[in-house]
Amino acid sequence: MLKARRILNTPKLLYAVINNISRQKKFIKEHIGPVIENAKRANDDSLDKADLKKITNYYGLAVPAILGEAFCALRGQKMTHKERLASTCQGATTGLFDDFFDKQGPRSETLKDFIEKPDQLKGSNANQQLFLDLYTTGLQNLPDPQLTLGWVYRVYKAQVESKKQAVPGLGYNEIKSITLNKGGVSLLLYRTAFDNPMEKSEEDMLYKLGGLMQLSNDIFDVHEDCRDGISTLITTTKKISDIRRLFMELLKEGYEAAYQTNYPPDQVKKFLDIISISIFSRCLVCLDQLEKNEKRWNGIFSPHLYSRKELICDMDTAVNKWRSVKYHIGIETRMAGIRAGIY
Repeated sequence: MLKARRILNTPKLLYAVINNISRQKKFIKEHIGPVIENAKRANDDSLDKADLKKITNYYGLAVPAILGEAFCALRGQKMTHKERLASTCQGATTGLFDDFFDKQGPRSETLKDFIEKPDQLKGSNANQQLFLDLYTTGLQNLPDPQLTLGWVYRVYKAQVESKKQAVPGLGYNEIKSITLNKGGVSLLLYRTAFDNPMEKSEEDMLYKLGGLMQLSNDIFDVHEDCRDGISTLITTTKKISDIRRLFMELLKEGYEAAYQTNYPPDQVKKFLDIISISIFSRCLVCLDQLEKNEKRWNGIFSPHLYSRKELICDMDTAVNKWRSVKYHIGIETRMAGIRAGIY
């Protein structure tokens, strides 16, 4: 009976997520579009199509439309205009901030100035100037800029620590620690765009779920990371079943922590539903594809031997979308016992 109810509720959830994404696309076009067009006109080859796509189709889109809407479902209040603008700018600057570490970016002392006093600086290229424009707008619309700056520094430290992943020989426990911390502090940074106070129980929960989200990113980025020689939990594993086991353990911990917050259980469920169907269920589809490769190659996962097509999971196909929905229903069913055990 409960499973049937979840099946019936899933189309409504999917419609809400699609509607949130559509609303955010319009918001980006209206409020961020002019800034992007200015950057295109001033482009000196420091910005490429991938940088702009991260703003309009990935981080700048997903951070407000999925994470932001999930935060709002958790608190039971709709997103305000200022919150959406701050969240959009946080998402839009994520890829550009990553570029400072992955490409030739400003020196560490200059980056400190970028973070602390962006309104007093001019970028040395179009990439940096676009970052400064978006970052400044984000700061101007934050409820507590100093709180955000504290988390920006923690994200910065996590990024510096993650550079170790480019060095061969990093052990499992260190890779895991770097992964979970980077994701945890990043999600908590995104949370600072919203003006309702955050209690310690919510911080603990978001740190755990953020770590799982970073693992989720690494699952989908296995081709790119393998190509670039980055050691992640996925590129270094020999068995995808080990990653699946860790994924489900972290998911369980995150769900348990969510129901230990002081938010009403029905709001917690709405929050978890959004991130489950938008992020976690998709990862399980990707793990299935990676595991098939493993079985074809003598039962040992060897990503450096696989083609790009074998490693990249296309979530735009009807088959994979359907599989993702089925996994979402399965997650709901499996995790329902957590709420039942607590309440």
